Amino acid sequence: MYGKKLLKAALASTICMSTFISMVPVTDIAKAEASSYRITYQLPPNPEKYLFLNVEMVDILNPQTPAQILNYVQGDYLLDREGDTYHKLFIDNNLKFQSSKKGFLWNIFTFIGVFPLHFPTNFNLDDLNKRIADPSISWEERRELQQKRAEIHMNARLQPLVDAGYVKWEEIDDGIATKEFVATVLYRMFSQVRPYHGGIDLKDSEDTAVRWAVEVGLQGFVVDKEGFLYPQSPLSKDPGPAKFLEEEAYDRLFPFLMLIMPGKKTQTGWEYYQIKLKPGMVPVRIPDVIQMNGEPVNPYSDAVRYTPAYQQARKKVDAYFISRFAQMLDQARKDARKPRAWDWSRDLIHHPKFAKEIAAYRKNKSSKNLNAVYQAVRAHYNLSLRQDSAANIKSVLDNVK
Repeated sequence: MYGKKLLKAALASTICMSTFISMVPVTDIAKAEASSYRITYQLPPNPEKYLFLNVEMVDILNPQTPAQILNYVQGDYLLDREGDTYHKLFIDNNLKFQSSKKGFLWNIFTFIGVFPLHFPTNFNLDDLNKRIADPSISWEERRELQQKRAEIHMNARLQPLVDAGYVKWEEIDDGIATKEFVATVLYRMFSQVRPYHGGIDLKDSEDTAVRWAVEVGLQGFVVDKEGFLYPQSPLSKDPGPAKFLEEEAYDRLFPFLMLIMPGKKTQTGWEYYQIKLKPGMVPVRIPDVIQMNGEPVNPYSDAVRYTPAYQQARKKVDAYFISRFAQMLDQARKDARKPRAWDWSRDLIHHPKFAKEIAAYRKNKSSKNLNAVYQAVRAHYNLSLRQDSAANIKSVLDNVK
């Protein structure tokens, strides 16, 4: 589901660009643009910080065995609930559902996969389906029965999550799945395999589940420069209160849970999925590592991708990240289990764990001693991309008291 949307976006941009460029031969594009485009790229020493995956980029070697085949899917539910307006307002209804509490929980049930549907006792679903399909009933009766079927199917997915202790009935309504709501559900699910270390000092939430979500690095939990998360806001790719609902912010949560967290539910707990990169897949976003004239490159622009400079950069970037995929994945999973460096004075300068390395650095300030501090910090904390460099650690050591 997630990969198809990204692929559609990629194809859409390619089609749009080809409408403009198709009049120019490809060979001429390469010649004309080679001199005006300056392509640069980076092969970072910490490639795991650039890791990008969705489930369609990998093969699952130990797939989940679902409790049953679910013939009634999200589209069926929304069609039953919304009627004909579902087709007319498909995008709007889908967005509202994905970002709602019930929609999020529906997807959590599907993600877990091993819980059986919980239908009411003595309820016969086949009888209900036959009544809805009966051409002799009125439109009003059919709509009432369809909405009843939607509610029954929703509750059949919610009840197992309630029984598992992941959510409480009194927490479920038709509202938005806020950051706090999402964090609460996921913390109940994963806190045993990934406990909260502490140290996340949000300005607007003391809730352990919310701070845990930030510490783990869950998608959609972006803290702004002032330390505000806006926990009552929907998930968002950007810091600050969400100005509008973002389906992608909720979609990106599930690849992280499945591929980075131990996201396979078993009878004995949660396990990691064993995954293998599919042929031709590159586990990084190309604009994150290749620039054109100092700006992230558009890899779908015909005017760029056929230039020798870009093709050479892609060849080296692809080889670098593909060959390191297993290492990147392993490190990303390890990092997701670590605490965060939040307050440098507390978490580094005055932390007893680093006292020996810091004392050695301050004695002679050699690059060797700096690197020793950096590697110790990197081994202990899940550093952000901005934090993860020896230069940044040097700045902290030299300027933070």
